[in-house]
Amino acid sequence: MTPTARRRLAPEVRRRQVLDAAIAVFSEEGLHGASMDAIAARAGVSKPSVYAHGGTKDELFAACLAREAERLMTAMTTAVGSAGDGEGPDDAEARLFRALRAFFHAVTTHRQGWTVLYRQASTGEFAGRVDAARRAIVRRAAELLAAELGGSVEAAEPVAHTLVGAAEGLTDWWLGTEHPATDEPPADVLARMLTAVVWPGLDRLRALPM
Repeated sequence: MTPTARRRLAPEVRRRQVLDAAIAVFSEEGLHGASMDAIAARAGVSKPSVYAHGGTKDELFAACLAREAERLMTAMTTAVGSAGDGEGPDDAEARLFRALRAFFHAVTTHRQGWTVLYRQASTGEFAGRVDAARRAIVRRAAELLAAELGGSVEAAEPVAHTLVGAAEGLTDWWLGTEHPATDEPPADVLARMLTAVVWPGLDRLRALPM
């Protein structure tokens, strides 16, 4: 790799480091309690480097929100389009399970991102951004459900709101409760639980005009 190529890559790598550190600090201290010094120390870079690659604290927080929301949407979309990867059937129920498993995997393996996206910014000046991010996630879920329910995206949005709300509540329960050790990944456990609860209703909705 040439020196020029390394210089082009460095800003992307450094920005990722800064965002990772910022999410960790924001999840622990909140927006107002977090300092740029703490973020710089967590990232292992200078404070000017944090500003150069992340912007002001508010800009950095907004970037963290956007990245975590995109992580959830990308995970869900990729999982549904994976055609099961040879793991089993590829019917509508299996696609729902994969989407839910991807959601739960993202939030249980990136707990700090979940805290920032859904807890630290639920009120205050960033509440509007969080609401917009959540609506984007609901919209993506509606797009995925519309194909399964045989209707329009708009018609599927109430169902998507219900599904995303249930997934959020189940995530909060899981993260706030002690659980016995198990060989099964938490994402699989949670996805199986929620699929078992919502699939009968979704299956009935598929028979209704939308």
